[in-house]
Amino acid sequence: MNYSPLAMYFRSMRIWKSLAALSLLLIWSCQSEPQTEENNTQTNQDSLQSSLPKAKVNPKLDSLNAVLEGEPNNLTALVARGSFMLRNGNQQNAWLDFQRAFAIDSMNPDLLLNLGELYMIRNQSRQARNMWTNCAMADPEAIECRLNLVKIHASIKNFEPALRYANELIEIDEYFAPAYLYKGIIIRDSRQDTNLALSYFQKATELDQDYVEALDLTGVTLAQRGDTLAQYYYKRILELQPNNAEVYYKLGVHYMNIDELNRAIEAYTKATQINPQHADAFYNLGYIFTVIVKDYREAKEYYSKSIAADPEHNYKAYYGRGYAYEMLGDVINAEKDYRKTIELLPVHRPAKEGLDRIRK
Repeated sequence: MNYSPLAMYFRSMRIWKSLAALSLLLIWSCQSEPQTEENNTQTNQDSLQSSLPKAKVNPKLDSLNAVLEGEPNNLTALVARGSFMLRNGNQQNAWLDFQRAFAIDSMNPDLLLNLGELYMIRNQSRQARNMWTNCAMADPEAIECRLNLVKIHASIKNFEPALRYANELIEIDEYFAPAYLYKGIIIRDSRQDTNLALSYFQKATELDQDYVEALDLTGVTLAQRGDTLAQYYYKRILELQPNNAEVYYKLGVHYMNIDELNRAIEAYTKATQINPQHADAFYNLGYIFTVIVKDYREAKEYYSKSIAADPEHNYKAYYGRGYAYEMLGDVINAEKDYRKTIELLPVHRPAKEGLDRIRK
């Protein structure tokens, strides 16, 4: 897994005075869409009430329905029912409840958090960001809204506000592990300072020893340096997720890079047992048996399994198998694989050289 990162899903603080003017504009932008259908809100809400099943489906939902039958404008119940609908895949009814709640209080933090999530599901990231920004301004301790803002700003390389929100999270709760993880990601990507980033990744794992994303990023960063401590973090993930094929693959890459080939073979083999479609693990096994072990028959079998897992883009496995065929004296199949390699990647120089050797 490469990180682009990036997924993870913050006590007292001051509200940024410089955002006051912007907040008014954002409030207007947030209100615009719900108010366009305000005339239909009551009709839609009545329709929603009548369409809900009378039979007991879920105790929580039944309780919320009962509250709203007596108090149609109960803000807390509207937000709670909309959130329930959203988390159960019913976007339309969630939207109706959120519209009604928005008309009652457009700056309710819980409502803004949920509306932002709904907008993200709909791929409307700008609206989601506006909702979470308003949420953060309305509630100085809104952890989830700030965490979402860190993620969304970091994803578009808007590092200054991302770092500001991460620091706000640490001010709110100095033991909140995701704040340190994402601060490390921001520093890594904006300043290319892997030493400082690593310290934040490790801080996150110290605060939460079961935080898989932080364990993974720490392991990857250490492995890139050839630091054997990477094994500790990968193995900790495997204690939590024993069937994580990708971590076994990363562990194999680490072992291969520090020349512990038997362990690398074991890790890659485990990855393929868990995920028989792991093309990269099969390819790396083929590579080891080609370049290091020089068992070309075994290598050929691994390359074939890699190709079977990814036949459309796997030019490197076609080349590896072609080379294995060539070393075994099977020039006909070697030529086929070299030509397939060039078909997938016309600038592949080793495959062209392989064809030249066969012709001679």
